[in-house]
Formats: sequence, structure tokens, C-alpha cells
Amino acid sequence: MKTFSFFLSLVSTSIRASISIRGAFLIEFVLMVANNLIFFSLWWIFFQNFVDVGGWKIDDIAASMAILSGSYGISQICFGGIKNLGAIILNGDLDPFMVQPKNLLLHLAASKSRSKGWGHLMTTVVLLIFIGTWKSVPLVVLVSLSGSMIFISMYVIVSSLTFWYGTLESVTHRFLDSLFVFSLYPTNIYSGILQIVMFTVIPAGLIGYLPVELLREFTWTRLGIILGSSAAFTAFAYFIFYRGLKRYESGNQFGMRL
Repeated sequence: MKTFSFFLSLVSTSIRASISIRGAFLIEFVLMVANNLIFFSLWWIFFQNFVDVGGWKIDDIAASMAILSGSYGISQICFGGIKNLGAIILNGDLDPFMVQPKNLLLHLAASKSRSKGWGHLMTTVVLLIFIGTWKSVPLVVLVSLSGSMIFISMYVIVSSLTFWYGTLESVTHRFLDSLFVFSLYPTNIYSGILQIVMFTVIPAGLIGYLPVELLREFTWTRLGIILGSSAAFTAFAYFIFYRGLKRYESGNQFGMRL
């Protein structure tokens, strides 16, 4: 309970800091919504000429983008600090976090909130209105939360490789950009080993494809796979980070986090 209260307080403080400069916040918010909707409009144009892609129609693409935007938005708003994890490890900047009697990984993740996450959440709302089904909103929220945990876990896993291999920041960002992009497409367009990769190494199918299939036809098996996979990735990320932490070399920096 204390850990949860600490998390809520930290996220609340981080959000207030991210929206404190109103002009910058509004510009980033509007640009992110515009960027997402422009991308969706390309799909809309595509479906004016083609019936489906891998069995998916325009409403399925909209649902996929809504879930993906919700997942990514939640991860950026509540766990935006995780994006700098690789640089923090490399520069020996973990010291101010380690001296505090709080959950280290949670503290790092929730130490920053990124305002563009709100633009992604607004995209989710707009696309749900486009689809026109509100009965599925609770399920969309649930799978978006699950997807956000997979996003965060992949950030942690890839960034934690810095403990062993040094600077990997450019590789990390490219990998995670690829995860976001691959999640926008129906995974069933791939075949063979590539489809297996889309559910494991690059778990795009667990963030975009499987949740949409769940909305199309609800089964407890699919829901169990989605939630179970999210829990498994979270546990693996926790393991990798703390295993790598044993190799951490202090930057000998003194500081305080308020």
C-alpha cells in the first residue's frame, strides 16, 4: 500500500511538472493528435480502394490504433522516466535514486511524465468515437493498460543491456520505434518464424493484434494470454534490471531528489 501511495504521489508530481509550461504542453498535445490522425487518414484512404488487410477492415485498424495510442500514452504519462534509463545507467546517475528507501525501478520509471502521452490518449478517444462502440471501452482500457506494461517492460529490458554492453541508446530507440510501428499492422500478415518474433522478441502482436481480435470476438483464453503475457514481460524486465544492477558502477555523484 505504501508503494502504491508513493507511486501515485510521484506520478501526480511528475504530471504537474510536465504541464507547468502550458504553451509547450498544448503545442505538443495538438501536434501529437494531428500526427496520429494524419497517419490514420492514410489508412482511411487505403480502405477506399481495398476491402481488407489480413481480414481487418477500417474499424479494426481504428481499434488497433486506439489501443496502441492508449498503451503508449499511459506509458509516457505515468512512466516517462523509463525512456532515459539507458543514459542514467551509462552515466552512473542511479546514485540519487539508490540512496532513497523506495522501489528503485518504480522510482526511475515514474520520475518523469511526458506531455505527448496526453496527445496519444486523446487519439484513443477520437478513434473510439469514430468506431462508435462504447460497450467495449472497459475492455479497451484493460488491454491498453496491459499494452502499456509491455511497452515499459521492453524499455527496461533493452535499456538494462547497458549494464553489460555499454551505450546502446540509439539501438534502444530504434528497437522501440520498431515495436510501435509493427504494432500498427495486423500480425497475421506475417508468416512462419516472423510471426513468432512478433509475439516474443518484438511483442507487437500482444499490443495491437491480439487485443483487436479480442474485441472482435471475446474469449477468456485470449484475455488470459494478453494479461498473462503482460505479467510475464513485467517480471522478466524486473529480473533483468536487478540482475544488471549488480554490475552497476557508481558515478560518485551526490544529489537529492525531492
